[in-house]
Amino acid sequence: MITTSIERLAHPLRSPRQPIRHHRRMPTRDAHGSAHVGRTQAAAMLGISVSHLDRLYSERATNGFPDRVNGTEWRADDIAAFQLPRDKARRAASDAVDRTGDPDELVPTATVARILGYRSVDSLQGRNRIWPLLLERVDDESLTPTGRKRRRWKRRTVWEIADSRTGKGASHTGRPRATPQGHPDRSGDPDELVGAAEAARVLGYNHPTALPDEVLRRADEDTAGPKGRHRRKWKRATLWAILDRAQQQR
Repeated sequence: MITTSIERLAHPLRSPRQPIRHHRRMPTRDAHGSAHVGRTQAAAMLGISVSHLDRLYSERATNGFPDRVNGTEWRADDIAAFQLPRDKARRAASDAVDRTGDPDELVPTATVARILGYRSVDSLQGRNRIWPLLLERVDDESLTPTGRKRRRWKRRTVWEIADSRTGKGASHTGRPRATPQGHPDRSGDPDELVGAAEAARVLGYNHPTALPDEVLRRADEDTAGPKGRHRRKWKRATLWAILDRAQQQR
C-alpha cells in the first residue's frame, strides 16, 4: 500500500507494529548538580494540583514560595523545603496549645480557651469547629446558683481534642481534620444502630472526633447524657448513603 510505504519512510527505524513510547520528562540539573523540576513535578512533590501550585507561585511575595531559577523550573531542594500555608497554620495551632498542668485537672471554659491558644472564650465558642467537639466530651457538668450550666473538662480531654484538630500525635499527621484514612466498610445489617466509634470505622475515619459536622447531623438517634454529652447512633444504611454521596461528589 502507498500509505504503508510513506509511513515506513517517515519512521524508517520503527516497525509498523512497534508502539510509540512516550518518555516522562526527568528532572534537569544545573552546573552545580542541583536538580530542577517543572510545574508538574513540583506539584507532585508538594501533593497538590498544578493549579494550586500556580496560585502559590502568584502569591509568592506573601507566602514565601520559591522563585524559578530559569523562568520555567525550580530547584528541587527549594520545593522540598517549602511548607504549605495550611501546614504552617496547623503547626502553629498545635504549638499554641498549652500542655502544662495535671492531665486530670478539671478546668472551666475560660481555661480551655487559654489552653487552645485563644485570647477569650468568645473566640472559642460560636461557629468555631472545635466547640461542638468539646460539648460532646464534657467531663463534668453542673448548675450554678443562677441556673447556668457550668462545664468542665480534664486537661487531657482538651489536649486530645486539640490533637484531633491539628493531627499531632495521630496517624493522620499532616492531614486536615475530617479526612478519611481507612477503608470504608459496607458489611453488616443495614438497620443496625452503631455508635460514633463504629461509624468512624465504617466511614474510614481513624477516630470518632474526626467525624465531620455533616455526619453528626445525620445521626438516626441523638440523645444527651446527664453531663450534656451527645450520644449519637447511626444505621449502617445511613452511613452507606453518606459514603455514596461522598463518592458522587468526587
